[in-house]
Amino acid sequence: MTVLVPYKRMPIWNQDTVPQHFLTKHNTKVGTWAKIKVLRGQLKFEPISDDNEILGEYVYGPTDDIPFVEPQAWHRVTLLTEDTEFFLEFFCQPEDYFAKKYDYTRTHSEVLEALHTIKPCKVLDLGCGHGRNSLYLAQQGFEVTAVDKHVPSIQTLLQVKEAEDLDLQAGIYDINSASLEQDYDWIISTVVFMFLERDRVPAIIRNMQEQTRPGGYNLIVAAMDTEDAPCPMNFSFTFGVGELKEYYRDWELVKYNEDFGQLHKRDENGHFLKMRFATMLARKKG
Repeated sequence: MTVLVPYKRMPIWNQDTVPQHFLTKHNTKVGTWAKIKVLRGQLKFEPISDDNEILGEYVYGPTDDIPFVEPQAWHRVTLLTEDTEFFLEFFCQPEDYFAKKYDYTRTHSEVLEALHTIKPCKVLDLGCGHGRNSLYLAQQGFEVTAVDKHVPSIQTLLQVKEAEDLDLQAGIYDINSASLEQDYDWIISTVVFMFLERDRVPAIIRNMQEQTRPGGYNLIVAAMDTEDAPCPMNFSFTFGVGELKEYYRDWELVKYNEDFGQLHKRDENGHFLKMRFATMLARKKG
């Protein structure tokens, strides 16, 4: 069963205030479920096919528990009585919550996948940005510390943390200093290494490894520059073939690949920039 959480509730609408597009064929967004609640009067709901065929007709009132409108499902509504009042609430899956509500980038797919292996523990989000991973992990019961050198990003993260009443620590930290002192069960760094100083990378990784508890994990997703796929961006650092894997030769590699991926940036033709990424989830032995 899909777990859904509410992220936005629209105003109460009536015959005078309902947006006109809501009365014509429209659909919900990707990853968004809609829930209609009738407060007074009656409302007609009609699901519609891609070919504009009416697939059904349902009349609802205040006592009805109206089913969710599935993502990207075409439909329209009609207010059947002069006194009809209703509101609309939007829902999503927990991993999309902060993206939907605060316009964040979605929680990284590798973080979501790692949760099949890693249960709530003490985690460090190294180079957290606005906190797309940190906030979700805190929501899921992890003891999260989030650090980044960009002050406005940390300020935004803290504002969302307060608004959502989450238990999360966040602060300013320059990853290049390689000066972590606390121990963690899991350290994550997604799409961060390409912005670090090249000559500091060995010390940064060594520091990450030293501050990971035995049996703990490191998750790294980082850009590569390879002969078959030269990096299209002028990053300060990129991994070479097998380079990240070599750093973790004494760890258990739960997952490792150097597959093609894409950045959120686009080229001059509007296409997402493609390149290889080193993706690794490694477990410290002991």
